[in-house]
Formats: sequence, C-alpha cells, structure tokens
Amino acid sequence: MGNFRFKQFEIEQDRCAMKVGTDGVLLGAWAQGGRRVLDIGSGTGLISLMMAQRFPEAEVVGIDMDADACVQARVNVMASPFRDRVEIECCRLQDSISTLSLRNGSSRRAF
Repeated sequence: MGNFRFKQFEIEQDRCAMKVGTDGVLLGAWAQGGRRVLDIGSGTGLISLMMAQRFPEAEVVGIDMDADACVQARVNVMASPFRDRVEIECCRLQDSISTLSLRNGSSRRAF
C-alpha cells in the first residue's frame, strides 16, 4: 500500500503492521477535540494528525508500544505542519500513564 494524502499532511505506512483503513479515518473524523488529545495505539499517527489539523489549539500526544509504529508516526509528524503540537511516545499505557508530562510541565493525567 502506498502513502495516503490528507488536506495538510501525508501518511507513510511502510513500517507499520496496521495500515491506514476506513475505520481510522472515520474515527478521526468523528472524534471530538479538546485542548489536549491522547491517541492510544497511534500506529501511523493518523488520528493524532487529524486531531491536530481539526483543532488548531490542541496539544496532541500519540502513544504506541510498537517501536516500528512509533518510528513511522514520528516520520509522519515531522513531515507535517503540526510537528510543534504533536508528540509520539513509544510506551505501554499501563506502564507510563503516571509519567506522561505535557510540554508546559503539567501532568497529562488530565487527559
């Protein structure tokens, strides 16, 4: 499968086991935004980037436990205009929920 182009970003998916699918695109389109968004199991970073595109004030964090997916998501984020508002962390949610921190120093536990 090739790359997917969206309005303001492109998704590469050659390193991810889970490819872009209709379900992810629909979920990203349906999701409600906020000032802080946590994308659990971010894969390619698709939903993280969709949230950043739709909600210009949002700070977005995507987490995934698969190292290849994290590399792919970081590549996608860095190639996007949202790189200053989207962060990808490679971790298991249950091991790191208490240590996630926002760039401004406050806790992400408020997600």
